[in-house]
Amino acid sequence: MTVQDDSRENELIQLFNLERPVNLTRSGTDAILTLNTVEIPFELKSTTKTSVTTVRDFGPEHIKKWRGKHWLFGFYDKGGKTLKYCLYASPQMMAPWISEKSAYVASDYKLAQLIPELITIS
Repeated sequence: MTVQDDSRENELIQLFNLERPVNLTRSGTDAILTLNTVEIPFELKSTTKTSVTTVRDFGPEHIKKWRGKHWLFGFYDKGGKTLKYCLYASPQMMAPWISEKSAYVASDYKLAQLIPELITIS
C-alpha cells in the first residue's frame, strides 16, 4: 500500500508550528521555523516503517540541499494515519551522516564525468 507523504508533512508542520516556504519546490526546503525573524530551514521525513529512506535519485544536489538543515522525522502507524512519535536532528547531528552519503556517491559521480569521453561508437 502506498501512503501519501504530503498529509503527514502537513501534520508535522502544524504540530511543530512550522511554515511552508513561499516558493515551495520539490527540491527545496520542506518547512521553515521562524524565531525572532530568523528563518530556520527544515527537512521533513516521515515513514510507516522503523527506518527512514532518503530519495530515489540521490546525488550531489541533495547533499547541497541537506547541509545546514534541521531535520524532523515523523514515525507513523502502518496505515500512515496515526503519528506514533517524532525525532529531531540538528545540522551538527546530521553532518556525519551527510558526509558519509556524500563520500558514498562521490566515486559514481566522478566516473560519470570521466567515462563519456572514453566511449566511442566503435
